[in-house]
Amino acid sequence: MANEVRSFQFFDSTKSSPNEASARAGATVIGPDVVLKGNLKSAGDVVIAGVFEGDIACDGRVTIAAGATLIGAVGAAEVVLGGKVQGNSVATKALTLLSSAEVRGDVTTPQIVIEPGATFVGRCTMPQPA
Repeated sequence: MANEVRSFQFFDSTKSSPNEASARAGATVIGPDVVLKGNLKSAGDVVIAGVFEGDIACDGRVTIAAGATLIGAVGAAEVVLGGKVQGNSVATKALTLLSSAEVRGDVTTPQIVIEPGATFVGRCTMPQPA
């Protein structure tokens, strides 16, 4: 098992490489078999592929992968939502809802991309970029 390599499909394969998020240096990854409760603060990137209950604060990019669940708020420079999210999201640079996203909560970001197929129930506030 020590030499086992697992790969996860985080993005639409036609738009990004499958491991783009996990390949970013210093990324904290919560794997697909993990259920975690608490709050998370990170200076680097964060990838949630499992279930996370709590708030996330990040200086880089937070990715909620397709098939993952976040129950809580997220705040980061960039936010990519591909799984189920119940809570508010704040991105200081950009926020993306992938086609697999199911989001219930308000979003605040100066730039938003919503792919066809994404579900979004909430309000969007778009302040001027800093």
